[in-house]
Amino acid sequence: MAKDHRAGSKVRGDKLPAILMANLLLEGDTVFLTDSGWTLDPSAAKIAHDAETAAAMEAEGKAAAAANVVVDPYLVPVDLTEGGHAIARHFRDAMRQKGPSIHPDMGKQAEFPPLD
Repeated sequence: MAKDHRAGSKVRGDKLPAILMANLLLEGDTVFLTDSGWTLDPSAAKIAHDAETAAAMEAEGKAAAAANVVVDPYLVPVDLTEGGHAIARHFRDAMRQKGPSIHPDMGKQAEFPPLD
């Protein structure tokens, strides 16, 4: 039976701040929760700085998954850059934020500014 949470976090220490990451069901693209829905742009991701916001974001992700909009929504602990951008702490999620690693100048990820 499938669990409705991810098994074991790979991040040690504080789990906040965090963003909510998922995949679009039909396209398979990595998306990020914003105040107004889902986006491909990682710099527009809503950032949870407290447990209440994180819980509300998780609930919104579960509702989107139940509505067959996204698959596997989960909170991703992040560090914030000086510019206020969220960078995933775990390398797997950081790679998902950047998009495909082959030809980063092409494709959907090329439409968005770098997070550095």
